[in-house]
Amino acid sequence: MRVASLLNSAGFISILELDNNRHLAKSLGLDLTLQDNIQLLDEINGYILQLSKEVTGVIYDPIYTFKFLSQNNKKASTLIRLEQDKETLPDSLPLLFPNFSLEEISNNYALAKLELNYHPKEQKALEKKQLLAEIREYSKILKMDILLKLNIYDPNQLLVEKDKQVKFSFDDDQLLAIQELRSFSDVLVIQNPSDPLAMATIISELDIPCLIMANKEDRYEQFKDKFRMAMENGAKGYCLSQVLWQELSTYRGENQSLDLPNIQKYFNTTVRDRLIELNRIASESLVS
Repeated sequence: MRVASLLNSAGFISILELDNNRHLAKSLGLDLTLQDNIQLLDEINGYILQLSKEVTGVIYDPIYTFKFLSQNNKKASTLIRLEQDKETLPDSLPLLFPNFSLEEISNNYALAKLELNYHPKEQKALEKKQLLAEIREYSKILKMDILLKLNIYDPNQLLVEKDKQVKFSFDDDQLLAIQELRSFSDVLVIQNPSDPLAMATIISELDIPCLIMANKEDRYEQFKDKFRMAMENGAKGYCLSQVLWQELSTYRGENQSLDLPNIQKYFNTTVRDRLIELNRIASESLVS
């Protein structure tokens, strides 16, 4: 599968993440060791998947949402998560699925998605680059493209006060990381830069599409403004999940159980409207 399949007629990419199931379950208080909770998660993922007609791509994971592949809107390309969704320290190497490799992703006519926590000065920077290089080499053999979702973190967070020696500057460090890693992917997803100049500088370094993700603390209205700035300065679209349905956990009945009818309505109205609005912003930015 190639990146060209992700571009719509307006020239931008819009990706819906259906692979963050651990975080989604945690936000809803679902224990995924219980079968009835897995069924609830399936129900909600089904509601999210109904939005696939508004986007150009959907990311699935091999554990919880792979079963939904056949329900994907045919106009939305398929991406499959390569790394396991586990809670690890940001300096850890990504843990790949042992029984679901690039070859399996290729056999499902999908693009591969890899999420990476990274800082150019971290101790494991070289190991992470070596892993990316190996994945990249094999993906070329399989003639498939890769989406890299790049999270820049402050390595000082992992050190005691006396050992904090790395000078952390998000925009500078993100730019350096992009320069180091840009050859390992075909689509790059980044955290939103602080200003238009930083965004334009990043774009000048890239010859592949650059998409924007939301920060954990972003509310939708905040992200919308950041996204508009990014699109006006060269970004090619978005790759999103939680920020689109940030109120989801509030939909509960009197006994605090999930209110599925109103959750379904919420996805069909509020969340769909947000996707339509972001698509309009993207289209207008590319025309202007």
